[in-house]
Amino acid sequence: MTREARSESRAVWTPMLALVACLIGAACAAQKPPLSPTALSATIDTLATRGDSTGLATLAHRQCRSDSTEVRRTCLEDFFVGLAANGRTGMALGALAQLGKAHEDVEREGHGYTHVIGIRAWQPGDDVANVFRGCNGLYQSGCYHGVIQSYLTAEGTLDSTRAVTLCDAVASDVKELWLRFQCVHGLGHGFEMALNWELPAALTRCDWLANGWDRQACYGGAFMENAIASMSGGHHHVSVRALEKASEANAAADHSAHGGMAGMNHAPALGAITFKMRDSTDALYPCSATEPKYRSACYQLQGGIILANTGGRFGLATAACDKVGSQWRSYCYQSLGTNASGMAVQKNSKAIAYCTNGDPDYQPYCFVGVVKNYIDVTAKPADGIAFCKDVPPGKNRTQCFVAVGEQIVVLFPTDVPKREALCSEAGLDGVADCRRGAALPPK
Repeated sequence: MTREARSESRAVWTPMLALVACLIGAACAAQKPPLSPTALSATIDTLATRGDSTGLATLAHRQCRSDSTEVRRTCLEDFFVGLAANGRTGMALGALAQLGKAHEDVEREGHGYTHVIGIRAWQPGDDVANVFRGCNGLYQSGCYHGVIQSYLTAEGTLDSTRAVTLCDAVASDVKELWLRFQCVHGLGHGFEMALNWELPAALTRCDWLANGWDRQACYGGAFMENAIASMSGGHHHVSVRALEKASEANAAADHSAHGGMAGMNHAPALGAITFKMRDSTDALYPCSATEPKYRSACYQLQGGIILANTGGRFGLATAACDKVGSQWRSYCYQSLGTNASGMAVQKNSKAIAYCTNGDPDYQPYCFVGVVKNYIDVTAKPADGIAFCKDVPPGKNRTQCFVAVGEQIVVLFPTDVPKREALCSEAGLDGVADCRRGAALPPK
C-alpha cells in the first residue's frame, strides 16, 4: 500500500472508530454540553421513571465534567440532591454505584455523596423509619446517616426524647444490630450538624443514650463528622447546602400545594464554626483534648487527620500513633487501617503495604481497620475474607480473620448457622480465627 493510500485509509477509519466509540456511549457523553436546569430536571425524571440507573450515571458524568475537582464535586452533590427527591432514594444510590464503578474520583468521595442522598431522601411528614430502611450500605452507609441528619435538624432545636426514641423506631430488634448501628452512628453526625459542629456539645448529646454500645457508636459518628467537615475545601458546607436545597424544594412544593402559602421547613441557621476542629501542630487533636471516656471512639476515627498532618506517609502516621497512651493505641492503628482501605481504593496489595508500617505489635490492628472497612462498605463478609487471604501469614493475617468474624456477628447477631457458613469460606488457615471472632465454638 502506498503512503497516500495508507493516509487515505486512516482518514476513513478515524471517524469510523470515533463513531463506534460514540455508539458505545462514552465518547458521545463526553462530547455533549451540559443541559439547562429545566432540561436536566426533565431528563432525570424520564430516566428515573424508566429505572435507568446507568443512564442517570452517564447523565451525571456528562453534566458535571470539569477540570476543577471542587466544581465537579459540587455539581455531583447538586445532581444527587435533585435525584433523591420523591421517593427515589434507591434510584439515586443505584446511579451513584454505577458512577463510582466507572470513575475513581467518585468512589473516593462516595461516602459524602451518600450523605447528600440521605439528607434529601427524608422530608418533613415522611415516616423516618421507612425512609431510613430505603437506604443501603453503599459507601459506608452514608445514606442512613444523612437521613438522621435531616430528621434531627428539621425542628431547629434538639429534643432529647425525639432523638433517643428515633433508633428504637428504626431498628429495635436484636436481629438488626447492623441497622441499629447505622442509626445511632448517624445520631452522632446529626448532633454535630445540628449544633454547628460544636464537638463537645455533640458528645454530651450522645450521652442522652442509655445503652453504652449506642453511646460509643454515637460518639464515633460525631468524631467522624468532625473529621469530614474539617477537611480542606469546607466540606461542612456540603450537608448544609443539601439541607438548604431540600428546604427550597419543600417550600416550593408547599407554595404550590397551598395556593401560594409556603411552608416553614428550613435548614438550620448555622453561623461561623467556633470550635477548633483541627490543629495543624497536633496530629492527635481533638482526641488529645477530649475527656478520657470519649478517646477510644475518637482514636478510631483519627486516622484521616493524622494522615493529613503527615502528608499521607504511613511511616510518620504510625509514629504518631505510637505516642498515644497504650490503652488507646490499638484504636489509633485501626483508624489508619480504615483510611488505608480508602486510599488504596480497596486494592489489597496497596492496603497491605500501608499497614506493614510501625510497631509490629500494633500492625495487626491496622489490618483490622482495613478489613472491617471492606465489610462496612459492602456488608459482604466475602470481601473481607478475600482480603485476609492476601495478607502474609502471621499475626496480621490471624487478627484479620478474627475481625471478619466480629463483623459477621454484627451482620448476623442471632443467625448461628449463617455465621458458621460464612466462616467456613475463610479456608483452612482462617476458619478457626473467623469462628473465634464470630463467637462460635472451636471446631
